[in-house]
Amino acid sequence: MKRSVSMPDHVAAAIDEAARHDGVSFSTWLAAAAEHQLVLRSGNEGVGSFEDAAGTLTPEERAANDAVLSRILSGMGVRSPRSRRR
Repeated sequence: MKRSVSMPDHVAAAIDEAARHDGVSFSTWLAAAAEHQLVLRSGNEGVGSFEDAAGTLTPEERAANDAVLSRILSGMGVRSPRSRRR
């Protein structure tokens, strides 16, 4: 399906650069980034549903979950959003 999107010039330029670096098209890179965001959203909603039913996660439980998420994402070639450096 084709879509037309608008975005700030600096964002489009950064996507162009990232797509070239990754060896994919602008559209492919943008679709992968959007899919990644949807996966994160789904996970956050799942955690929210769990917390609604079972209570808020403790800091220790959150740390354990972050460790699992980091391992999963690293296996996919993606760094956890919390581990990204600027």
